[in-house]
Amino acid sequence: MAGSFECIQCGKCCLGIGSIVKMERQLSKYGFVVKNDVVKEMRQALITPEYREIFDRDHSVQEKHPSACFFVRRLPNGKYVCTIHPYRLLICSSYHCCSARITKAGEEVGKVKGRVSLESKDEALLELWREKITAADDPTQEYIAAVLNSAGYEVLFYDGE
Repeated sequence: MAGSFECIQCGKCCLGIGSIVKMERQLSKYGFVVKNDVVKEMRQALITPEYREIFDRDHSVQEKHPSACFFVRRLPNGKYVCTIHPYRLLICSSYHCCSARITKAGEEVGKVKGRVSLESKDEALLELWREKITAADDPTQEYIAAVLNSAGYEVLFYDGE
């Protein structure tokens, strides 16, 4: 894998996981028991202090996305946050989204996870990614597409909301 996973806070993982990750019960104003309904993992969680105000006042994510996790909130900058991040379940901590797919000659050869983490078995792609993408300061989608296209790859980005 080239590049380490970097979450871009697009919210894709949280907007559909509410049918699996559930608030089992409330213990106090900011204390909860959280449950993975599939594997029955449960743990206690606290709303982190920096997100308590937005947790209390903003439920627009859940109103707009009924399948969203109970604990996700959208910040004024458009990014999504997990208000129980330090206490999140294993399903959440192990999830690394797919933000783009890379193909060559019609075959999928790689997946971009987060912002610049690449999963691929294509050695040429991995080397190109290390040399040009992870070495770049802040690679844009346009830059990544130009680099990959010039080497015969195609990239499909999945944009957030």
